[in-house]
Amino acid sequence: MQAQERDGKQAIDLYRDELRRTIQNVHNLIFKYKRGEDGSFIFTLSEGKLARDFGLTTESIGQKKLQEILLTCNEEKILPLYERAYAGQIVEYEASIGDRIFTTTLAPITDSGDVVEVVGSLTEITERKQMERELKETEELYRSLVEDTLVGVYIAYVNEPGFVYVNPHMADMFGYTQEELMKLGMDEVILPVETADEKTNSHENTSHSMRYPFRGLRKDGSTVELEVLQKTTVYKGLPAVIGILLDVTERKQAEEMLRKSEMLSIIGQLAAGVAHEIRNPLTSLEGFLHLLQSRYEDKPKYYDIMLSELNRIEHIVSEFLVLAKPHNVVFNLHDIRPMLEQIILLAETHAIMHDVQIVTKYDADLPPVRCEENQLKQVFLNLLKNAIEAMPDGGEVHVEVEREDNVVVVRFRDHGCGIPEDRLPKLGEPFFTTKEKGTGLGLMVSYKIINSLGGKITVKSKEREGSTFEVRLPVV
Repeated sequence: MQAQERDGKQAIDLYRDELRRTIQNVHNLIFKYKRGEDGSFIFTLSEGKLARDFGLTTESIGQKKLQEILLTCNEEKILPLYERAYAGQIVEYEASIGDRIFTTTLAPITDSGDVVEVVGSLTEITERKQMERELKETEELYRSLVEDTLVGVYIAYVNEPGFVYVNPHMADMFGYTQEELMKLGMDEVILPVETADEKTNSHENTSHSMRYPFRGLRKDGSTVELEVLQKTTVYKGLPAVIGILLDVTERKQAEEMLRKSEMLSIIGQLAAGVAHEIRNPLTSLEGFLHLLQSRYEDKPKYYDIMLSELNRIEHIVSEFLVLAKPHNVVFNLHDIRPMLEQIILLAETHAIMHDVQIVTKYDADLPPVRCEENQLKQVFLNLLKNAIEAMPDGGEVHVEVEREDNVVVVRFRDHGCGIPEDRLPKLGEPFFTTKEKGTGLGLMVSYKIINSLGGKITVKSKEREGSTFEVRLPVV
């Protein structure tokens, strides 16, 4: 019997030694505490690698009060947590010692329903916290790059409709909220252009990346010129595309202005080389035609037609010279109203011939504008004549002048045949005209004059309802 007791005691001692070695070699810090006779907490166990690192082994702090060990920590905040654990709750908290961060778990040990001890485990989480901080910084950087960028960004699955993600700027491009746009498919916001139809209507392109232009359809029905750079990828295990959208509307407009500018330059060079050479034979032809008309009067209709056509050629050549001839223009301040009244007086006869009445409306106290008077009169006369001639069946042409902030707006409004929508962007280009016998040079010269004044000509038109030309001039 004694031998059995001795063997049992040896086994228990071996078990305790093994348990102690295990606890001593764990990477964390394992500790226990209980309430002393004076009501304070005292440590009964403290082992593990961290215990040795901080000099907090059982040998060094055993039976010491908790407050003595927590001097390096925020005792006022931590001590109540130890009270809660001793009251029967499992408690977890984080604390720092220097630049190292630790998490502690406190679990009560009960006997017959009463807490007799609390066992705690302290684990270092410095590296994990550093990784979390770096991940958060990366997420913030991503959010800044994607959410706040000035280009549109989207993700879409290849084989499923709608978008997985769109950034705020892309939603703004199309006039939707992010939630509204994500419910739409790519096909619902794209108007294919030229050869990009197949690319824009399908994500099933096998190439890794592609770049193409397209016209976007906004929520309000307007369009926006866009360019997409799209790349195939895998998102959450499914084939997808990620794309970047650039708004190239202003670039397209700049390219169009450059194209028109180059056309003007070519016409100017052509005019400089040809206009004077044309005028010399025209003068001779006109002189001999008058001589023939005075001697042979049997065909007066033919002479009238030939003289009319020669005058038409002379008019075209004169408009060429306006473009070609370099000249210094002196801008001065002039009142709009007197200029318009003179132009309307000149156009009255032309209006009567077309059974058209000119109705005027002027704002009071209109400010002067800086211009060259004869040039601006030329623009007004050209636009007024166009409005009159757009009404072959007669009617009213309205000429209105008003001030909008720092701009004077001169408006010529007719109720004529109107201009087809697809032709509006070409107005002002040389030799483009909606008139049967027009050349397009008059409107081109008008655009050039207004642009030189820092102004702008805009056109609103609808077929069979009429057109409105607005001249917007800055106020100095």
